Amino acid sequence: MYQLNINDLELFIAVAKLGSFSKAADSFDTRRALVSRRIGELEKQLGAPLFIRTTRAMSLTPSGEQFLEQVEPLVGQFLNAARMVENQQSQLQGKLRIGLLPFMERLLDRQIAEFMRKHPQIKLEIFMVSGGYRELTRLGLDFVIDVGKLEDSSFVAKKLTSFKLKLFATPEYLAQHDEITCVEDLAQHSMIASTGGTIQNHIMIDDQTFSIDYSLITNDFSSLFSFCLAGAGIAFLPYSLVTEHLENQQLVSILPEIESDYIDSYLVYPSRQHMSLAAKMFASNIIDVAQELDKSESAYYSNKLK
Repeated sequence: MYQLNINDLELFIAVAKLGSFSKAADSFDTRRALVSRRIGELEKQLGAPLFIRTTRAMSLTPSGEQFLEQVEPLVGQFLNAARMVENQQSQLQGKLRIGLLPFMERLLDRQIAEFMRKHPQIKLEIFMVSGGYRELTRLGLDFVIDVGKLEDSSFVAKKLTSFKLKLFATPEYLAQHDEITCVEDLAQHSMIASTGGTIQNHIMIDDQTFSIDYSLITNDFSSLFSFCLAGAGIAFLPYSLVTEHLENQQLVSILPEIESDYIDSYLVYPSRQHMSLAAKMFASNIIDVAQELDKSESAYYSNKLK
C-alpha cells in the first residue's frame, strides 16, 4: 500500500507546472537538491518515472501526465479542507456565559475543563443560578442547563437527559443507626432534602403511600450533597452525582427499589439564530456529555432492579 506524503505531491505538481526543480524549489523556499531527492523518492514509491530529464528541459512521462491529472484535484481538495478547518479553529474564540444549577458543576467539571483545554481561545464565565432558565435574560447568558418543564416558549430547549433520584447515605451513618430493610424503617432515620432539587414528600410502593418527614432541608442542592457525605442523613440524589463516591464506598445505595419519577434536564438558550461557532461547539459538547451520562444512569437503574 502506498503511503504518499502530501508535501511530496505538492512538490510534484509544482515541478510539473513550472518545468524545473529549481523553479519549484524557489516557490517553496527550499533547496533544489531536496526537491530532486523527494521527487526521486516519489518515483521509487510508485515504481514508475514521472519526468523525462534532459540537460535543457524536463517534461512529464505518460505516467507522469496521468498521475498529475488524478492527483492535482485531490491535493487541491485536501488543502482546501485543511484551510477550512484552520479557519474554523481561528473563529473559535470569544466569550460564553453559562448558567448552571447548583450541583451541575459537580457533574460537568471535568468536561468543562476538557473543553477549555481543547479550545483555550474560548473564554467561559460560569454562573451558579438558582432560577434556572429565568436567569437567561437578566444575566445575559448564552446557555442555562436547567431541569424540569420549560414554561417560557420564547426560549429554545434542547433535552439533554432524564434521570431519577435514589436514596444514598454514608456507611458511617448506617453503622450508627438502625438497619433499613423496608420503607417503613425510614421513619426512624434522619432524612435530608433540598428545595433546590425535587423534594420527595411521599413514596409510592405497591400502591401504598408513605410520607417522609425531613430532619434537614437546605435551599442548595450542593449543600445537600455535602451534608449527605458528612453523614447527616439519607438523601435523594442522582446516580451521576454519586458515581465515584459509590465506587470508593463513601456512599451506599439504600432500598434501590425506591426512586423518583424521571426528571428531565435541558440546555436552554435564547435563539437558534445568530449562535456563534463557539456557542455551537459548546452546545454540541454538552449534548455528547449528556448522552454518556444517560447511558451510565440507565445501566445503573437496570442493574439495581435485577
